[in-house]
Amino acid sequence: MGLIKILSSAAEQLSASSINRHLYGAPLRIIISFLLFILVFPVTAADLDLDQPEYHSFELENGLEFMVFPDHSIPSIKYSTYYNVGSIDEKEGQTGISHFLEHLMFMGTKNLPEGEIDNLITSVGGQLNAATFYDFTFYYHQVPAAALELAAALESDRMRNLTFDQQKVNREREVIKQERRMRVDNNIFSKGFEEIKAYAYPDTYLEHGIIGWMEDISNITTAELKEHYQSYYSPNNALVVVSGDVKVEAVKKMAQKYYADFKPAAIKRKDFKFPKEESEKVYTLNLKTNLPYAFQLYQIPAGDQLELTAVEIFLDILANNQSSRLKEKLQKKEELILASAATINTLRKESFAAIYFIPSNPDLVETAQQAFDRELKLIFEEGITEQEFKIVKKQYQKSLIFSQKNIDSTAETYAINKIRFNKPELLQQKIEYMNNLTKEDVVQIAEKYFKKNQRTRGYILPEAKGGAQQ
Repeated sequence: MGLIKILSSAAEQLSASSINRHLYGAPLRIIISFLLFILVFPVTAADLDLDQPEYHSFELENGLEFMVFPDHSIPSIKYSTYYNVGSIDEKEGQTGISHFLEHLMFMGTKNLPEGEIDNLITSVGGQLNAATFYDFTFYYHQVPAAALELAAALESDRMRNLTFDQQKVNREREVIKQERRMRVDNNIFSKGFEEIKAYAYPDTYLEHGIIGWMEDISNITTAELKEHYQSYYSPNNALVVVSGDVKVEAVKKMAQKYYADFKPAAIKRKDFKFPKEESEKVYTLNLKTNLPYAFQLYQIPAGDQLELTAVEIFLDILANNQSSRLKEKLQKKEELILASAATINTLRKESFAAIYFIPSNPDLVETAQQAFDRELKLIFEEGITEQEFKIVKKQYQKSLIFSQKNIDSTAETYAINKIRFNKPELLQQKIEYMNNLTKEDVVQIAEKYFKKNQRTRGYILPEAKGGAQQ
């Protein structure tokens, strides 16, 4: 019996014998787990201590790694496959190829025609999806616990037997181009930020976004897509994570059955170069907008550096929290800005932090920038208050607790830290670091990364102000 017949038969049996499929999804598990967390871990500003989850790991001879997170409270599993490749690994002229390949992973294999993967998973009451990031790509199936073998068979098939039909490639190319138009080209904020970031980090792996440049999307060939697949979608460049109502021995059995004969590949990565900023850069562009936007981009180290916890707390105090410096002073008191926010990207290599604010009108851009610099200087010279620190630290603790609200989200955290840094228990290290963090530490670390000579300032101004300029 061929693979497609085996899978179809298994799907039919599961569909016929399954209980209410709404019980298989995450909602009930989330509710139960959330209530347990609230009871077991009441949130205070005191030290945080989360119990490490029970998990098991093993590796096949071909280098394919597995992590298993058992939780027998709900008869459901999440079967995820992480590939250690993303947009930062892409060659010049092939930006967006990782995201392009993600789309093609649903276009069929030598054993399964297009659409059959979706049909098999939905027929058992499951769901599936995928996502591409700067430094990894992942695929998942959320299915009944009895569908473990179905998920393993489907994902192992996609790892080795993907087909590259020219007609399908060209069709999906147009889908991706339209996705770029909607998400980037027709979005003032996204379009402007993309251009500012490209100016900030030229000739580096951060010059382009995950979706890639339109010219590259249009010109990537089927042969290049196939080469990318064969180069990175190999067992020794992947991590399979199974969480939920599953036994470790069952996963080991499926691993041997469906993956053991796969051959490892020689992984060749780009030479990652990220030159240190030594002088401030400024970039201004003019777009069809009524509101101006101001961006501040700063380099930060790889995401496994524990002091980035202090950076996150600093950014909350500066821009994100409802009582942050920018919101209280520049927005509410001085009415110079309409909003502010900040974020960091925690990649396996050096990355960036981004702070943005929206000046109240185009005539206040320079004044708002001066006020922003003033607030930075005040923090560096006078520090932060104990109240500010306690409020944000408590909120940070809450975010860590909520991020581990169920076994699936916990497994995802451990998996990402594993695939990025080979540090699955990095969360525990961060918690220990945060528990010992002082407000003086936060200021000292922030001052190291948020200096004027280490940043790029970017502005999006209304088109009437003139042409794009540097």
